[in-house]
Amino acid sequence: MTSWIKLNVIASFNNYEQDIFDMSVSPKENATEKDLLKSIMSNLKNPKEDLYKLSLCWYCGKNVIKKYNFVKESINKNAKYFFKKGKLITWKSLLNQKIYLI
Repeated sequence: MTSWIKLNVIASFNNYEQDIFDMSVSPKENATEKDLLKSIMSNLKNPKEDLYKLSLCWYCGKNVIKKYNFVKESINKNAKYFFKKGKLITWKSLLNQKIYLI
């Protein structure tokens, strides 16, 4: 049986101290980044609506990165996730916003 995948989470908030904790995630081959973020969010102590960034540090080898797509996707994003009012900001959402240059 494969052991759980360990990671360190730093959650940064606008109006609260950082939430820093270690956790483990189940090594399911069909797991997604959405599953990962849902699991992390369930462990936050501070209000999700105030969250602006998650930074992850994975404790695993190259074989785990190759085997589990959600780990590889996270690492390809430098294991950083940004939020606005507790909602994940995606590249797609950024491209859909109007940008004004001064």
